[in-house]
Amino acid sequence: KVRCFTGVWGIKMKKHGIIAAAICVAAATVSTADEIESAGTGKGKAMNQVHQLGEGHMLIQMHTDYSSFEFEADGHPMTGMTGPCFGAIEINAGSVSGGGKCLYTDPEGDRVSMNWSAEGMTADGAMTGTWAVSGGTGKWMTARGAGTYASLTNRDTGENVNTVQGSISMP
Repeated sequence: KVRCFTGVWGIKMKKHGIIAAAICVAAATVSTADEIESAGTGKGKAMNQVHQLGEGHMLIQMHTDYSSFEFEADGHPMTGMTGPCFGAIEINAGSVSGGGKCLYTDPEGDRVSMNWSAEGMTADGAMTGTWAVSGGTGKWMTARGAGTYASLTNRDTGENVNTVQGSISMP
């Protein structure tokens, strides 16, 4: 939180009131980003390649093209995003590790890069882990956000459903 009072950063309000007020407004604007916490679902087509190394040990080249994301919160900035996620995971004796990147485009044409990390797997085979915003264009240049995901791919059809939870801050 930003507090504005007489003597902010040593500036006397009577003498430099306009400058001090402008600094306070700018600082308050920077610190009051809209944070949205919500759950959502991405749907896409996975084109993964499995490389079997041994019993219970495999490497998977991951690539999913997402055709839509929908979120519970009205006006969520990720609603309508499309784009690819790619990377690699290793499964060895039930342990899951790996990660990659996603490059999404929102309905206005702004782009955002996200990192993902694979950390586990559910009983039904969904990969679980964390995601975080790492940069972008337009409104995504200064955005922050992170959360968790569970991504399940139908092995027969390649259809993927990615259930995400987390928060996004749009300064």
